[in-house]
Amino acid sequence: MSGHKNNKKITDLTKKDLKSPGVVKIVINENKTLKESLKETQDELEKMREEKFEQEKKNVVLEERQKTFFWIELFKFLSIGGVGFSINYFVSGNKTLALAFGIPSVIIFITMLIFSRK
Repeated sequence: MSGHKNNKKITDLTKKDLKSPGVVKIVINENKTLKESLKETQDELEKMREEKFEQEKKNVVLEERQKTFFWIELFKFLSIGGVGFSINYFVSGNKTLALAFGIPSVIIFITMLIFSRK
């Protein structure tokens, strides 16, 4: 109660003090100030909760992507190896084996590229 000349706390006021219109007005103003401060704090906390919720949603999405990212990268790696085998068989003259390795490898690689962009 900064405006009160003795700087008494509300709990220190006597019954006589509480009957004074000036003290009542000060108490009412202090109550109003406290309610406004509480409302501002609640609004800030609500905003922080919403931001935290949004961040947690993003984290869950990123964690799921990270789990699938490993498998996508593994299949991309294996499909590149298949393309390598395909090129090797093609150069050595075995075009049937080259196509048998190459076509599925390219399909797997393209599929993994599509999945990695989601």
